[in-house]
Amino acid sequence: MKKTSIITISAIALFLSFISSTAFAQDAEYNLIRRTYKVNNDGSLDISYRKEIKLIRNRAITAYADKGETFILYNPSIDELTINESYTIRPDGSRVQTPANAFIDQLPSECQDCGRYNGIRERAVIHTGLEYNCIVVLDYTIHRKKFNVWNEELQLTQDCPVKKYEVIVDVPNDNGEYSITKIGNGKKIKEISDNHSFHFKANNLEQTYVGDYLPNPHIMYPYIKILLKSKEYKDINYSNETVPEASNVIADLHDNNIMVWATNIRDWVADNIHEINIPADIINQQEASASKVFNSNCGNINERTRLVIAMLNQAGIKAWMNKNIYFTVNENGNNINYTMLLDKKSIPRIDGAAIDELRTIERSETIPWSGKILGNGYAQMELPAEKGSINIDPARLTSDRKAPIKVRNCNEKYHYTILLPRTPKRVMVGKPINIEYTKKGLGFIKISISQNPGGGIEVIRELNIDAPNGIISTKQYKAFRKMMQDWNNYNTITVKSELSQHFGL
Repeated sequence: MKKTSIITISAIALFLSFISSTAFAQDAEYNLIRRTYKVNNDGSLDISYRKEIKLIRNRAITAYADKGETFILYNPSIDELTINESYTIRPDGSRVQTPANAFIDQLPSECQDCGRYNGIRERAVIHTGLEYNCIVVLDYTIHRKKFNVWNEELQLTQDCPVKKYEVIVDVPNDNGEYSITKIGNGKKIKEISDNHSFHFKANNLEQTYVGDYLPNPHIMYPYIKILLKSKEYKDINYSNETVPEASNVIADLHDNNIMVWATNIRDWVADNIHEINIPADIINQQEASASKVFNSNCGNINERTRLVIAMLNQAGIKAWMNKNIYFTVNENGNNINYTMLLDKKSIPRIDGAAIDELRTIERSETIPWSGKILGNGYAQMELPAEKGSINIDPARLTSDRKAPIKVRNCNEKYHYTILLPRTPKRVMVGKPINIEYTKKGLGFIKISISQNPGGGIEVIRELNIDAPNGIISTKQYKAFRKMMQDWNNYNTITVKSELSQHFGL
Protein backbone atom coordinates (compact mmCIF):
# COMPACT_ATOMS: atom_id res chain seq x y z
CA MET A 1 0.00 0.00 0.00
CA LYS A 2 1.30 3.40 -0.95
CA LYS A 3 0.54 5.93 1.76
CA THR A 4 0.52 9.65 1.15
CA SER A 5 1.06 11.77 4.23
CA ILE A 6 -1.46 14.31 5.47
CA ILE A 7 -1.07 17.78 4.01
CA THR A 8 -2.47 20.87 5.67
CA ILE A 9 -3.17 23.78 3.33
CA SER A 10 -3.31 27.10 5.17
CA ALA A 11 -5.30 29.07 2.63
CA ILE A 12 -5.38 32.75 3.49
CA ALA A 13 -5.07 32.18 7.21
CA LEU A 14 -4.78 35.93 7.69
CA PHE A 15 -8.44 36.53 8.39
CA LEU A 16 -9.55 33.27 9.99
CA SER A 17 -9.17 34.68 13.46
CA PHE A 18 -11.64 37.40 12.50
CA ILE A 19 -14.56 34.97 12.09
CA SER A 20 -16.78 35.07 15.15
CA SER A 21 -19.66 32.83 16.10
CA THR A 22 -22.95 33.06 14.23
CA ALA A 23 -26.03 34.48 15.81
CA PHE A 24 -28.60 32.96 13.48
CA ALA A 25 -31.45 30.98 14.96
CA GLN A 26 -30.82 27.38 14.04
CA ASP A 27 -33.48 25.26 12.37
CA ALA A 28 -31.81 21.94 13.10
CA GLU A 29 -28.71 20.44 14.63
CA TYR A 30 -26.66 17.42 13.64
CA ASN A 31 -25.82 15.29 16.63
CA LEU A 32 -23.61 13.17 14.40
CA ILE A 33 -22.35 12.88 10.84
CA ARG A 34 -20.09 9.93 10.15
CA ARG A 35 -18.54 9.02 6.80
CA THR A 36 -16.62 5.77 6.42
CA TYR A 37 -14.55 4.60 3.45
CA LYS A 38 -13.28 1.01 3.41
CA VAL A 39 -11.26 -0.64 0.65
CA ASN A 40 -11.83 -4.40 0.74
CA ASN A 41 -9.40 -7.21 -0.09
CA ASP A 42 -11.39 -8.14 -3.21
CA GLY A 43 -10.90 -4.67 -4.70
CA SER A 44 -14.37 -3.39 -3.80
CA LEU A 45 -15.09 -0.22 -1.86
CA ASP A 46 -17.70 0.46 0.83
CA ILE A 47 -18.81 4.05 1.44
CA SER A 48 -21.02 4.41 4.50
CA TYR A 49 -22.86 7.46 5.73
CA ARG A 50 -24.67 8.02 9.01
CA LYS A 51 -26.52 11.09 10.17
CA GLU A 52 -28.43 11.85 13.33
CA ILE A 53 -30.14 15.20 13.05
CA LYS A 54 -32.46 16.98 15.47
CA LEU A 55 -35.21 19.04 13.82
CA ILE A 56 -35.92 22.15 15.90
CA ARG A 57 -38.04 24.48 13.80
CA ASN A 58 -40.77 23.94 11.23
CA ARG A 59 -38.58 25.16 8.39
CA ALA A 60 -36.21 22.23 8.89
CA ILE A 61 -39.13 19.88 8.30
CA THR A 62 -40.84 21.64 5.39
CA ALA A 63 -38.30 23.82 3.60
CA TYR A 64 -35.06 21.85 3.59
CA ALA A 65 -34.97 18.81 1.31
CA ASP A 66 -31.97 17.37 3.15
CA LYS A 67 -33.80 17.45 6.50
CA GLY A 68 -37.28 16.08 5.82
CA GLU A 69 -35.93 14.03 2.91
CA THR A 70 -32.57 12.54 1.95
CA PHE A 71 -31.35 11.96 -1.60
CA ILE A 72 -28.73 9.26 -2.19
CA LEU A 73 -26.99 9.25 -5.56
CA TYR A 74 -25.66 5.88 -6.80
CA ASN A 75 -24.96 3.92 -9.97
CA PRO A 76 -26.79 0.54 -10.05
CA SER A 77 -24.46 -0.79 -12.75
CA ILE A 78 -21.51 -0.74 -10.35
CA ASP A 79 -23.08 -0.05 -6.93
CA GLU A 80 -25.24 -1.84 -4.41
CA LEU A 81 -27.12 0.47 -2.02
CA THR A 82 -28.12 -0.88 1.39
CA ILE A 83 -30.16 1.07 3.94
CA ASN A 84 -28.79 -0.07 7.30
CA GLU A 85 -31.05 2.03 9.54
CA SER A 86 -33.76 4.60 8.96
CA TYR A 87 -36.07 5.80 11.69
CA THR A 88 -37.22 8.84 13.64
CA ILE A 89 -36.89 9.19 17.42
CA ARG A 90 -39.81 11.23 18.70
CA PRO A 91 -39.40 13.60 21.68
CA ASP A 92 -41.04 11.02 23.97
CA GLY A 93 -38.36 8.46 23.01
CA SER A 94 -40.53 6.27 20.78
CA ARG A 95 -39.29 5.25 17.34
CA VAL A 96 -41.06 5.57 14.00
CA GLN A 97 -39.54 3.19 11.49
CA THR A 98 -39.35 4.47 7.91
CA PRO A 99 -41.85 2.38 5.91
CA ALA A 100 -40.83 0.52 2.76
CA ASN A 101 -42.87 2.82 0.49
CA ALA A 102 -40.85 5.82 1.72
CA PHE A 103 -37.83 4.69 -0.31
CA ILE A 104 -38.20 5.83 -3.91
CA ASP A 105 -35.69 5.35 -6.73
CA GLN A 106 -35.80 8.03 -9.38
CA LEU A 107 -33.74 9.49 -12.21
CA PRO A 108 -31.70 12.45 -10.92
CA SER A 109 -32.73 15.73 -12.50
CA GLU A 110 -29.08 16.34 -13.48
CA CYS A 111 -29.20 13.26 -15.74
CA GLN A 112 -32.47 13.91 -17.53
CA ASP A 113 -30.84 15.62 -20.50
CA CYS A 114 -28.09 13.06 -21.09
CA GLY A 115 -29.08 9.62 -22.35
CA ARG A 116 -25.84 7.86 -21.40
CA TYR A 117 -26.39 8.83 -17.76
CA ASN A 118 -29.97 7.55 -17.62
CA GLY A 119 -28.92 4.46 -15.65
CA ILE A 120 -27.89 6.49 -12.62
CA ARG A 121 -30.38 6.57 -9.77
CA GLU A 122 -31.23 8.77 -6.84
CA ARG A 123 -32.92 7.14 -3.88
CA ALA A 124 -35.22 9.54 -2.09
CA VAL A 125 -35.76 8.69 1.56
CA ILE A 126 -38.95 10.34 2.82
CA HIS A 127 -38.51 10.59 6.57
CA THR A 128 -41.65 9.96 8.64
CA GLY A 129 -42.89 10.81 12.11
CA LEU A 130 -41.42 14.30 11.96
CA GLU A 131 -42.23 16.84 14.67
CA TYR A 132 -40.46 19.49 16.66
CA ASN A 133 -37.36 18.17 18.51
CA CYS A 134 -37.45 14.78 16.85
CA ILE A 135 -34.21 13.10 15.76
CA VAL A 136 -33.90 11.61 12.27
CA VAL A 137 -31.46 8.70 11.99
CA LEU A 138 -30.27 7.41 8.62
CA ASP A 139 -27.44 4.96 7.98
CA TYR A 140 -26.64 3.53 4.55
CA THR A 141 -23.79 1.87 2.63
CA ILE A 142 -22.89 2.05 -1.05
CA HIS A 143 -20.89 -1.01 -2.09
CA ARG A 144 -18.79 -0.25 -5.18
CA LYS A 145 -18.19 -3.73 -6.65
CA LYS A 146 -14.94 -2.84 -8.36
CA PHE A 147 -13.63 0.63 -7.80
CA ASN A 148 -11.06 2.46 -9.85
CA VAL A 149 -10.55 5.71 -7.99
CA TRP A 150 -12.57 7.68 -5.46
CA ASN A 151 -11.92 11.41 -5.17
CA GLU A 152 -14.19 13.35 -2.82
CA GLU A 153 -14.03 16.67 -1.03
CA LEU A 154 -16.03 17.01 2.18
CA GLN A 155 -17.10 20.36 3.62
CA LEU A 156 -17.55 19.62 7.30
CA THR A 157 -19.48 22.78 8.16
CA GLN A 158 -23.18 22.43 7.30
CA ASP A 159 -26.18 24.78 7.10
CA CYS A 160 -26.93 23.99 10.73
CA PRO A 161 -24.56 23.26 13.65
CA VAL A 162 -22.79 19.88 13.91
CA LYS A 163 -21.97 18.46 17.32
CA LYS A 164 -19.72 15.71 15.97
CA TYR A 165 -18.37 14.97 12.49
CA GLU A 166 -16.29 11.84 11.91
CA VAL A 167 -14.38 10.66 8.85
CA ILE A 168 -12.90 7.15 8.87
CA VAL A 169 -10.73 5.67 6.13
CA ASP A 170 -9.55 2.05 6.02
CA VAL A 171 -7.19 0.80 3.31
CA PRO A 172 -5.61 -2.62 4.06
CA ASN A 173 -1.92 -3.08 3.29
CA ASP A 174 -1.09 -3.44 -0.43
CA ASN A 175 -4.72 -2.83 -1.42
CA GLY A 176 -4.30 0.60 -2.91
CA GLU A 177 -3.09 4.11 -2.53
CA TYR A 178 -4.68 6.86 -0.51
CA SER A 179 -4.12 10.43 0.57
CA ILE A 180 -6.02 12.64 2.98
CA THR A 181 -5.74 16.41 2.82
CA LYS A 182 -7.03 18.99 5.25
CA ILE A 183 -8.00 22.19 3.43
CA GLY A 184 -8.95 25.66 4.61
CA ASN A 185 -9.75 26.27 8.26
CA GLY A 186 -8.78 22.83 9.51
CA LYS A 187 -8.01 23.82 13.08
CA LYS A 188 -11.05 21.97 14.43
CA ILE A 189 -10.17 18.72 12.66
CA LYS A 190 -8.43 16.36 15.09
CA GLU A 191 -6.74 13.13 14.05
CA ILE A 192 -7.39 10.09 16.22
CA SER A 193 -4.75 7.35 16.47
CA ASP A 194 -6.48 3.96 16.46
CA ASN A 195 -6.75 0.88 14.26
CA HIS A 196 -8.03 2.79 11.23
CA SER A 197 -5.81 4.04 8.42
CA PHE A 198 -7.14 7.51 9.15
CA HIS A 199 -9.70 8.69 11.66
CA PHE A 200 -10.67 12.36 11.91
CA LYS A 201 -13.10 14.05 14.22
CA ALA A 202 -14.41 17.60 14.51
CA ASN A 203 -16.65 18.76 17.34
CA ASN A 204 -19.04 21.68 17.73
CA LEU A 205 -18.95 23.06 14.20
CA GLU A 206 -20.97 26.24 13.78
CA GLN A 207 -23.36 26.54 10.87
CA THR A 208 -22.37 28.10 7.57
CA TYR A 209 -22.82 31.82 7.12
CA VAL A 210 -25.78 33.30 5.29
CA GLY A 211 -25.16 36.60 3.54
CA ASP A 212 -23.97 38.41 0.44
CA TYR A 213 -20.38 38.93 -0.73
CA LEU A 214 -19.01 35.93 1.19
CA PRO A 215 -15.44 34.73 0.61
CA ASN A 216 -14.68 31.36 -0.96
CA PRO A 217 -15.97 28.63 1.38
CA HIS A 218 -12.58 26.89 1.17
CA ILE A 219 -11.18 29.79 3.14
CA MET A 220 -13.85 29.90 5.83
CA TYR A 221 -14.70 26.27 6.54
CA PRO A 222 -12.85 23.03 7.28
CA TYR A 223 -12.58 20.54 4.42
CA ILE A 224 -11.21 17.04 4.05
CA LYS A 225 -10.17 15.79 0.62
CA ILE A 226 -10.13 12.00 0.19
CA LEU A 227 -8.33 10.30 -2.69
CA LEU A 228 -8.46 6.50 -2.92
CA LYS A 229 -6.94 4.51 -5.79
CA SER A 230 -7.20 0.78 -6.34
CA LYS A 231 -4.00 -1.20 -6.80
CA GLU A 232 -5.02 -1.78 -10.45
CA TYR A 233 -5.58 1.93 -11.06
CA LYS A 234 -4.00 3.37 -14.18
CA ASP A 235 -4.31 6.90 -15.45
CA ILE A 236 -6.32 7.06 -18.66
CA ASN A 237 -4.45 8.72 -21.51
CA TYR A 238 -6.82 11.14 -23.19
CA SER A 239 -4.16 12.74 -25.39
CA ASN A 240 -4.38 12.66 -29.18
CA GLU A 241 -8.20 12.37 -29.15
CA THR A 242 -9.88 13.21 -32.40
CA VAL A 243 -13.51 13.99 -33.14
CA PRO A 244 -14.11 13.31 -36.85
CA GLU A 245 -17.79 14.22 -36.44
CA ALA A 246 -16.78 17.76 -35.43
CA SER A 247 -14.86 18.56 -38.63
CA ASN A 248 -17.67 20.63 -40.16
CA VAL A 249 -18.24 22.55 -36.93
CA ILE A 250 -14.53 23.33 -36.62
CA ALA A 251 -14.48 24.56 -40.22
CA ASP A 252 -17.57 26.74 -39.69
CA LEU A 253 -15.92 28.35 -36.66
CA HIS A 254 -12.70 29.11 -38.56
CA ASP A 255 -11.05 32.51 -38.29
CA ASN A 256 -7.68 33.59 -39.66
CA ASN A 257 -6.89 34.97 -36.22
CA ILE A 258 -5.89 31.85 -34.23
CA MET A 259 -6.91 33.49 -30.95
CA VAL A 260 -10.41 34.16 -32.30
CA TRP A 261 -10.68 30.64 -33.76
CA ALA A 262 -9.71 29.06 -30.44
CA THR A 263 -12.22 31.25 -28.60
CA ASN A 264 -14.94 30.37 -31.14
CA ILE A 265 -14.41 26.65 -30.51
CA ARG A 266 -14.52 27.17 -26.74
CA ASP A 267 -17.71 29.21 -27.01
CA TRP A 268 -19.38 26.62 -29.25
CA VAL A 269 -18.81 23.84 -26.71
CA ALA A 270 -19.96 26.09 -23.87
CA ASP A 271 -23.18 26.91 -25.72
CA ASN A 272 -24.03 23.57 -27.32
CA ILE A 273 -22.74 20.77 -25.08
CA HIS A 274 -25.00 20.56 -22.04
CA GLU A 275 -23.21 20.24 -18.69
CA ILE A 276 -24.22 17.34 -16.45
CA ASN A 277 -23.51 18.30 -12.88
CA ILE A 278 -22.78 14.95 -11.26
CA PRO A 279 -19.63 13.89 -9.42
CA ALA A 280 -17.14 11.90 -11.50
CA ASP A 281 -17.06 9.27 -8.74
CA ILE A 282 -20.58 8.18 -9.68
CA ILE A 283 -19.20 6.88 -13.00
CA ASN A 284 -16.05 5.47 -11.33
CA GLN A 285 -14.02 8.30 -12.89
CA GLN A 286 -14.54 6.59 -16.29
CA GLU A 287 -15.18 9.62 -18.45
CA ALA A 288 -16.56 9.39 -21.97
CA SER A 289 -14.43 9.97 -25.05
CA ALA A 290 -14.53 13.35 -26.76
CA SER A 291 -16.47 11.78 -29.66
CA LYS A 292 -19.10 10.37 -27.33
CA VAL A 293 -19.46 13.75 -25.60
CA PHE A 294 -19.86 15.48 -28.96
CA ASN A 295 -22.45 13.00 -30.24
CA SER A 296 -24.48 12.96 -27.01
CA ASN A 297 -24.40 16.77 -26.62
CA CYS A 298 -23.69 16.41 -22.90
CA GLY A 299 -20.95 15.75 -20.40
CA ASN A 300 -19.51 16.78 -17.07
CA ILE A 301 -17.10 19.70 -16.81
CA ASN A 302 -14.00 17.57 -17.44
CA GLU A 303 -15.55 15.81 -20.44
CA ARG A 304 -16.63 19.09 -22.01
CA THR A 305 -13.22 20.65 -21.40
CA ARG A 306 -11.53 17.65 -23.03
CA LEU A 307 -13.81 18.04 -26.03
CA VAL A 308 -12.56 21.62 -26.45
CA ILE A 309 -8.96 20.36 -26.28
CA ALA A 310 -9.65 17.67 -28.89
CA MET A 311 -11.34 20.13 -31.25
CA LEU A 312 -8.52 22.67 -30.86
CA ASN A 313 -5.87 20.05 -31.67
CA GLN A 314 -7.94 18.85 -34.61
CA ALA A 315 -7.96 22.45 -35.87
CA GLY A 316 -4.15 22.45 -35.71
CA ILE A 317 -4.01 24.54 -32.53
CA LYS A 318 -1.75 22.85 -29.99
CA ALA A 319 -3.83 22.51 -26.82
CA TRP A 320 -3.80 20.63 -23.53
CA MET A 321 -5.74 20.47 -20.28
CA ASN A 322 -4.62 21.26 -16.75
CA LYS A 323 -8.01 21.90 -15.10
CA ASN A 324 -8.40 24.83 -17.49
CA ILE A 325 -7.83 25.03 -21.25
CA TYR A 326 -4.33 25.84 -22.50
CA PHE A 327 -3.28 26.46 -26.09
CA THR A 328 -0.34 27.86 -28.05
CA VAL A 329 -0.38 30.76 -30.51
CA ASN A 330 2.59 31.73 -32.68
CA GLU A 331 3.05 35.48 -32.49
CA ASN A 332 5.87 37.07 -34.51
CA GLY A 333 7.79 33.82 -34.57
CA ASN A 334 7.35 33.16 -30.83
CA ASN A 335 5.08 30.48 -29.36
CA ILE A 336 2.95 32.04 -26.62
CA ASN A 337 0.87 29.87 -24.28
CA TYR A 338 -2.61 31.09 -23.40
CA THR A 339 -5.22 29.82 -20.94
CA MET A 340 -8.98 30.25 -20.84
CA LEU A 341 -11.99 28.96 -18.92
CA LEU A 342 -14.84 27.01 -20.46
CA ASP A 343 -18.12 28.35 -19.10
CA LYS A 344 -17.17 31.87 -18.04
CA LYS A 345 -16.17 32.69 -21.61
CA SER A 346 -13.40 34.88 -20.30
CA ILE A 347 -10.89 36.38 -22.72
CA PRO A 348 -7.82 34.13 -23.06
CA ARG A 349 -4.84 35.42 -21.11
CA ILE A 350 -1.15 34.64 -21.32
CA ASP A 351 -0.23 31.68 -19.14
CA GLY A 352 1.62 32.82 -16.06
CA ALA A 353 0.64 36.46 -16.42
CA ALA A 354 -0.26 38.05 -13.13
CA ILE A 355 -3.91 38.94 -12.75
CA ASP A 356 -4.40 42.57 -11.79
CA GLU A 357 -6.15 42.24 -8.47
CA LEU A 358 -6.30 46.00 -7.95
CA ARG A 359 -8.93 47.26 -10.39
CA THR A 360 -7.93 50.75 -11.54
CA ILE A 361 -10.31 53.20 -13.24
CA GLU A 362 -9.52 56.87 -13.92
CA ARG A 363 -11.89 59.27 -15.66
CA SER A 364 -11.64 63.02 -16.17
CA GLU A 365 -14.42 64.35 -18.38
CA THR A 366 -16.63 67.31 -19.10
CA ILE A 367 -20.18 66.06 -19.56
CA PRO A 368 -23.48 67.78 -20.37
CA TRP A 369 -26.40 67.82 -17.98
CA SER A 370 -28.75 64.92 -18.63
CA GLY A 371 -31.02 65.03 -15.62
CA LYS A 372 -34.63 64.03 -15.24
CA ILE A 373 -37.30 66.59 -14.39
CA LEU A 374 -38.74 66.13 -10.90
CA GLY A 375 -41.16 69.08 -10.95
CA ASN A 376 -41.35 72.49 -9.23
CA GLY A 377 -38.09 73.52 -10.88
CA TYR A 378 -36.12 70.53 -9.60
CA ALA A 379 -34.16 68.04 -11.70
CA GLN A 380 -31.81 65.21 -10.84
CA MET A 381 -28.95 63.53 -12.67
CA GLU A 382 -27.27 60.23 -11.87
CA LEU A 383 -23.52 60.14 -12.33
CA PRO A 384 -22.18 57.83 -15.06
CA ALA A 385 -21.62 54.20 -14.05
CA GLU A 386 -18.29 52.96 -15.32
CA LYS A 387 -17.93 49.38 -16.49
CA GLY A 388 -15.99 47.32 -13.97
CA SER A 389 -16.49 49.76 -11.10
CA ILE A 390 -17.14 48.47 -7.60
CA ASN A 391 -20.60 46.98 -7.28
CA ILE A 392 -21.50 46.60 -3.61
CA ASP A 393 -25.10 47.37 -2.67
CA PRO A 394 -25.18 48.90 0.85
CA ALA A 395 -28.80 47.73 1.24
CA ARG A 396 -27.47 44.17 1.31
CA LEU A 397 -24.99 44.96 4.09
CA THR A 398 -26.87 44.36 7.32
CA SER A 399 -26.15 46.43 10.41
CA ASP A 400 -24.87 43.36 12.24
CA ARG A 401 -22.77 40.81 10.36
CA LYS A 402 -20.76 37.89 11.70
CA ALA A 403 -19.04 36.83 8.47
CA PRO A 404 -16.24 38.52 6.50
CA ILE A 405 -16.77 39.99 3.04
CA LYS A 406 -14.96 39.17 -0.18
CA VAL A 407 -14.36 42.16 -2.46
CA ARG A 408 -12.21 42.89 -5.43
CA ASN A 409 -9.78 45.61 -4.44
CA CYS A 410 -10.04 48.79 -6.46
CA ASN A 411 -8.56 52.19 -7.12
CA GLU A 412 -11.17 54.42 -8.77
CA LYS A 413 -10.81 58.12 -9.53
CA TYR A 414 -13.45 60.25 -11.26
CA HIS A 415 -13.44 63.97 -12.04
CA TYR A 416 -16.54 65.21 -13.82
CA THR A 417 -17.36 68.77 -14.80
CA ILE A 418 -21.10 68.87 -15.44
CA LEU A 419 -22.20 71.68 -17.78
CA LEU A 420 -25.64 73.07 -16.89
CA PRO A 421 -27.98 74.68 -19.46
CA ARG A 422 -27.51 78.44 -19.71
CA THR A 423 -31.13 79.41 -19.10
CA PRO A 424 -32.77 79.45 -16.75
CA LYS A 425 -29.91 79.55 -14.28
CA ARG A 426 -29.74 76.50 -12.02
CA VAL A 427 -28.15 76.00 -8.64
CA MET A 428 -27.12 72.84 -6.88
CA VAL A 429 -29.48 71.82 -4.10
CA GLY A 430 -27.90 71.46 -0.69
CA LYS A 431 -24.52 72.43 0.66
CA PRO A 432 -21.28 71.40 -1.07
CA ILE A 433 -20.20 67.86 -0.22
CA ASN A 434 -16.74 67.31 1.18
CA ILE A 435 -16.00 63.83 2.54
CA GLU A 436 -12.51 62.46 2.94
CA TYR A 437 -11.15 59.79 5.27
CA THR A 438 -8.82 56.81 5.44
CA LYS A 439 -9.35 53.54 7.29
CA LYS A 440 -6.19 51.58 8.06
CA GLY A 441 -6.14 48.15 6.44
CA LEU A 442 -9.23 49.02 4.38
CA GLY A 443 -8.75 52.01 2.14
CA PHE A 444 -9.52 55.63 1.37
CA ILE A 445 -12.54 57.60 0.17
CA LYS A 446 -12.90 61.15 -1.10
CA ILE A 447 -16.06 62.83 -2.39
CA SER A 448 -16.21 66.49 -3.33
CA ILE A 449 -19.26 68.02 -5.05
CA SER A 450 -19.64 71.79 -5.51
CA GLN A 451 -20.79 74.41 -8.00
CA ASN A 452 -18.01 76.36 -9.69
CA PRO A 453 -18.17 80.13 -10.36
CA GLY A 454 -19.06 79.51 -14.01
CA GLY A 455 -22.20 77.66 -12.98
CA GLY A 456 -21.04 74.13 -13.73
CA ILE A 457 -20.81 71.41 -11.10
CA GLU A 458 -17.47 69.85 -10.15
CA VAL A 459 -17.57 66.26 -8.98
CA ILE A 460 -14.54 64.47 -7.58
CA ARG A 461 -14.99 60.89 -6.41
CA GLU A 462 -12.11 58.67 -5.33
CA LEU A 463 -12.29 55.22 -3.78
CA ASN A 464 -9.41 52.96 -2.88
CA ILE A 465 -10.12 49.53 -1.37
CA ASP A 466 -6.91 47.68 -0.56
CA ALA A 467 -7.87 45.00 1.95
CA PRO A 468 -5.44 42.09 2.44
CA ASN A 469 -6.37 39.37 -0.09
CA GLY A 470 -9.62 41.23 -0.77
CA ILE A 471 -11.06 40.11 2.58
CA ILE A 472 -12.97 42.59 4.75
CA SER A 473 -12.75 41.24 8.29
CA THR A 474 -15.56 41.47 10.81
CA LYS A 475 -13.53 44.10 12.67
CA GLN A 476 -13.44 46.26 9.55
CA TYR A 477 -17.04 45.59 8.58
CA LYS A 478 -18.71 48.68 10.09
CA ALA A 479 -16.12 51.00 8.54
CA PHE A 480 -16.53 49.28 5.17
CA ARG A 481 -20.32 49.50 5.37
CA LYS A 482 -20.11 53.22 6.13
CA MET A 483 -17.71 53.72 3.22
CA MET A 484 -20.09 51.93 0.82
CA GLN A 485 -23.03 53.98 2.10
CA ASP A 486 -21.12 57.22 1.50
CA TRP A 487 -20.00 56.05 -1.94
CA ASN A 488 -23.55 55.24 -3.04
CA ASN A 489 -25.36 58.11 -1.28
CA TYR A 490 -23.55 60.77 -3.31
CA ASN A 491 -23.85 59.48 -6.86
CA THR A 492 -26.71 61.80 -7.88
CA ILE A 493 -26.80 65.57 -8.42
CA THR A 494 -29.96 67.61 -7.76
CA VAL A 495 -30.43 71.15 -9.08
CA LYS A 496 -33.19 73.76 -8.96
CA SER A 497 -34.09 76.61 -11.26
CA GLU A 498 -33.61 80.05 -9.66
CA LEU A 499 -36.83 81.24 -11.33
CA SER A 500 -39.74 79.72 -9.42
CA GLN A 501 -42.06 80.11 -12.40
CA HIS A 502 -40.12 77.46 -14.27
CA PHE A 503 -41.64 74.10 -13.48
CA GLY A 504 -39.23 72.05 -15.59
CA LEU A 505 -35.66 72.16 -16.79
